[in-house]
Amino acid sequence: MPSKKITYSIQIVVILAIFFFVLFNLVFKLVIDLRSESIQKKAEQIEKERIKSEFIAKIDDQYNRLIKLYEANEYDKAIDIIKVFNKYKKSDYKNLPEIKKEIRLFYLKKKLEFIPKIHLNEYMKLSKDIDIEEDDSTEVFIRTPRYGQYFYTSDFPILFEAVALSVTGDFSDGIIWTSNIDGELGKGKRITVRLSIGEHQIKAIGTNGITSGSMMTRIFIEKEPDFLKKYIKK
Repeated sequence: MPSKKITYSIQIVVILAIFFFVLFNLVFKLVIDLRSESIQKKAEQIEKERIKSEFIAKIDDQYNRLIKLYEANEYDKAIDIIKVFNKYKKSDYKNLPEIKKEIRLFYLKKKLEFIPKIHLNEYMKLSKDIDIEEDDSTEVFIRTPRYGQYFYTSDFPILFEAVALSVTGDFSDGIIWTSNIDGELGKGKRITVRLSIGEHQIKAIGTNGITSGSMMTRIFIEKEPDFLKKYIKK
């Protein structure tokens, strides 16, 4: 009859054998899983490279398709193609930067209804929501006066107000105002002016230090009719 010591030793050996067997299976499974994952990632990478190569090979066709969508004002579909150009680092292909800028501005005007309610935070949020690669352009929006607005000389001084925005900040205080009749009118986000009688093309020019942007509006200054003079307070 084996001694207790021998029996105990056999039990230890069996336990160790089971332990190492389980450990070996776990390690083996881990190696297989890692290998499978590596093979899968490699296959995915090969597939991505294949798709990229196909895109590059047919890039002119994709660009022509983009132009057709852009000219048809189908901007949502155009943006989907632009994202692919960005993905494969072809964001500067031909005049794609200009197209992106125009689409981006279109959506800004549409979402803000091009009314005098635009603020820097809204502008920057919308720029990101549109999901087109950001640029360093400066956009200028004239809040007042409205296009085609008429003023009498008795309305002087007239308030001009605009904003100059970029993804890097608000540059409205540096806006330069000009008139095709009276020349430079002043500088700032808000100015008051007295203009000569006539049809004025008013231009607001802003810059972020890298690029410049501008917007124009047209107003009419007229001398008040004689029959109104008696109603105008001196």
